[in-house]
Amino acid sequence: MTLAACAALLGAAAGSTITWWVARDGTSVSVPDGRRLDSLQADSAGYARLNGAGGHRTLTVTVKGLPRTSGYFEVWLMDRTHTKLVSMGVLDSKGRATLPVPNNIDLREYSVVDVSVQPYNGKPDHSGDSVVRGQYAG
Repeated sequence: MTLAACAALLGAAAGSTITWWVARDGTSVSVPDGRRLDSLQADSAGYARLNGAGGHRTLTVTVKGLPRTSGYFEVWLMDRTHTKLVSMGVLDSKGRATLPVPNNIDLREYSVVDVSVQPYNGKPDHSGDSVVRGQYAG
């Protein structure tokens, strides 16, 4: 076998291994037509999309590569200055959530989604430890 053929075979095997590694849990990072969120911690990738209109709106968030924690991951809506926040709910064990968005939340003001690592400490405030953040699609 020639050196070029060996290199091609090795490249194909490496590509297959990487594909398996990324998709091994059978989940997908993407939310259809969702917008990619900025990663604020290494290895984290997230997407968010606002669905529905009028009386029934939902926010769908998916995050892969979440850091280890003894706490949980909370989803927030915030304004562009990151000073006004509304807790929306928590991610499930696979890093996903589809959360209802109350009609009284002005989405022109609360246009940013944030996912934070929260400790179990009884305090409802944002921990200041964000994983991903950005504007949602929709």
